Amino acid sequence: MLKEIRDWAISFLVAVVIILVIRYFLFAQYVVDGSSMENTFHDNERVIVNKFLYNFADLKHSDVIVFDAGHEQAYIKRVIGLPGDTIEMKDGIVYVNGEAIDEPYVKEYENSYRDNFTLETLGVDGDKIPDEQYLVLGDNRAVSKDSREIGLVSEDDIIGKVQLRFWPFSEFTTDFSE
Repeated sequence: MLKEIRDWAISFLVAVVIILVIRYFLFAQYVVDGSSMENTFHDNERVIVNKFLYNFADLKHSDVIVFDAGHEQAYIKRVIGLPGDTIEMKDGIVYVNGEAIDEPYVKEYENSYRDNFTLETLGVDGDKIPDEQYLVLGDNRAVSKDSREIGLVSEDDIIGKVQLRFWPFSEFTTDFSE
């Protein structure tokens, strides 16, 4: 009887350790808060962030990430500029390394003063995004608090890459390109 209790205790402990490893080192669940990523993500949707893959793969243009925004807040935004890129926005059109990019995921809106910037106007020294820094924008540009306000995001603050939306079930997807 004592052996059986010990076996159950060990099994329970192993299960808890596995759950903790998965939760803290591999994957995490986040709840979308607000409308800054509409129409891609909506308020209260649930996503899974892959922390493991982020540590071993480079981020690409248009990847969706979650990063630590300070004050125990995490933001979800789209990577627009990578280290070494030149970025500017004119009349709502983003230019990466001199070329206009196609952004089918951006929610339609009326352009505003925020839609004209260069790296210099964002406070970056030089004309290229520095190493280990990223420019991020929300898909709902009219309301998004993103690099236009908070500046570039440090690689150290990136929690991981959004891998899938699982809630609501009717919106389950791993493709955030449109």
